[in-house]
Amino acid sequence: MDYKAAGVNTEYAQQLILNLKERISKTHTVPGVGSVVGQYGGFAGRFELIAIPGFDAVAATDGVGTKTQLLRRFNYLEGIGQDLVAMCVNDLFCAGATPAFFLDYIACGKLSESWYNRVLSSITDACALTPMALLGGETAEHPGVMPDDDFDLAGFAVGFIPRERVLPDFAAQREGDLVIGIPSSGLHSNGYSLVRKIFQDLEKNNPAEFQTMVADRENFLSTWLNPTRIYKEVPALLQSAAIKGIAHITGGGIHENLPRAVRQGLGARIENAEPFRLKAASVLEKFVERDKLFHTFNMGTGLILIADPSELSKIRGVYAEAQVMGRLVEGQGVTGVG
Repeated sequence: MDYKAAGVNTEYAQQLILNLKERISKTHTVPGVGSVVGQYGGFAGRFELIAIPGFDAVAATDGVGTKTQLLRRFNYLEGIGQDLVAMCVNDLFCAGATPAFFLDYIACGKLSESWYNRVLSSITDACALTPMALLGGETAEHPGVMPDDDFDLAGFAVGFIPRERVLPDFAAQREGDLVIGIPSSGLHSNGYSLVRKIFQDLEKNNPAEFQTMVADRENFLSTWLNPTRIYKEVPALLQSAAIKGIAHITGGGIHENLPRAVRQGLGARIENAEPFRLKAASVLEKFVERDKLFHTFNMGTGLILIADPSELSKIRGVYAEAQVMGRLVEGQGVTGVG
């Protein structure tokens, strides 16, 4: 199996966006307000504010994706808001920003207190954990379009950053800089179309094995549906350590996400691709080739930092579990993964 066979083609999605790059770029200057700055295709978008000299606004949007279907099926909605918030604010952290406020969008077939209170409470708790304000949102019922018991989520996070602290700091990056991994809390919110396909195969061909897997509910939830980690310590880390780049390892894995934080002319040579073992890895490896696993999932590494070797002790002062995965080298892309 692979992600494309499960119905998700990340390369095709990237190409569709690139095809519209010129058209999108024409919207990037707003007279009297400001303009979009920074590299195209980063983790979060950065907007230079005319009204606030020296500061940029940073924004990111994301959702929970098809993980929502499994969270609904196994009646585990208490962490869904953290998935939503984390997928947005972790991208803000990659730009060096401090989150300020969040908005949510909930689409459903029919509004029901049975799930709505749990979902919105979870979003509220995640905003408090970050911390940032839950500024507002929108709940839209779509009768006749979505089944009555179905719903989907999207989130929008906005933060601010002093212009001299914007990440990635391409000018500072050098050959020999460390690539440092911070563990994930699990699969986070990526690759679940493939996970669902694996579950379907297990249920059909090995129903007893599947029932045994789900019977231990606490272990099953922590292995497969654990909420996405919010790397809320990053703003404090940036005050104590000189970080040159941060990559949020989401869909597409290390291969697609780490290069977004590395300047042209440099690549990453990975020597320790799996410093943190996913609890789900032993099952995933039965269905998916190792190389394709690393192109789809975070494989236990949720965030990657780029820094000079001298900064490692400072990083471990904030993230004691941090592990060196490799170094920046001349070239491009990522080698040594999978």
